[in-house]
Amino acid sequence: MTPKDSGVHITAGGFEYDRILVPMLNKYPVEKLVMFRSRSSPYEEARKLAGSFLNKLKENPIDVETVKVNIYDFDEVFSKTLELIKDHAEKGKKVYLNISPVPKLATVAMISASFLSKHKENLEIFYASPKDYLIPKMMEYLSKIDEDEDALDKLKELRDDFMGHGTALGVENYQEVPVFPIKDIKEVDVEILKALKQQDGVNSIEELVNTVNEERKEDIKRSSIQYRLERLEEKMLVDTEREERRLKIRLNRLGEVYLAGSL
Repeated sequence: MTPKDSGVHITAGGFEYDRILVPMLNKYPVEKLVMFRSRSSPYEEARKLAGSFLNKLKENPIDVETVKVNIYDFDEVFSKTLELIKDHAEKGKKVYLNISPVPKLATVAMISASFLSKHKENLEIFYASPKDYLIPKMMEYLSKIDEDEDALDKLKELRDDFMGHGTALGVENYQEVPVFPIKDIKEVDVEILKALKQQDGVNSIEELVNTVNEERKEDIKRSSIQYRLERLEEKMLVDTEREERRLKIRLNRLGEVYLAGSL
């Protein structure tokens, strides 16, 4: 197996240690670790625990950078992931997205950003499967605490493992997630999306044509724009709605996300 290049790891999550550190020490060599961290938490003990894992990571000979985000805000995690991929890939760095410890919504945001990135050739996504999950075991012994005299001792052992390793213990294997390309999106399509974003939607094909051609040296024909608009609607990036004799054309949520990744 060909060794992988050293690169920048991007991940998130507060209650994991093994599945962040172990991949960097064996299969995915690390040059720098970028950790998304939540700006705030209503749970003081949880915040302290997350801080302790971060401090443990910093004890290793690894350059660790923390980025404060609202970890439960799709747009913020999405845009920050795109920005980080772009910044490091344009410097010729390999970028590894480690989604193993990442909360669900942030995982979706990070993977969405990777799909829309222009730097897929510099990007890999992986998931590290743990040898053991500790939370189900803790729940098992909690349910037995009134009837099994050894349950409390087992819980104390699991507590110590949890405080040292996080919610999962060790790494058993890796799964690599393919970065799917979005095909058949032309430069003119991006111009149409930008025009719709700029105008917050338009009220006719004619208005869209004028907006697209406003800053171009050579105009694009109305028929070409109309054809490309139909393709964008098929790809569910724009919405059209007939109101009396007007055709309302708007950039939808998916179109906004795609446009953010294409700029």
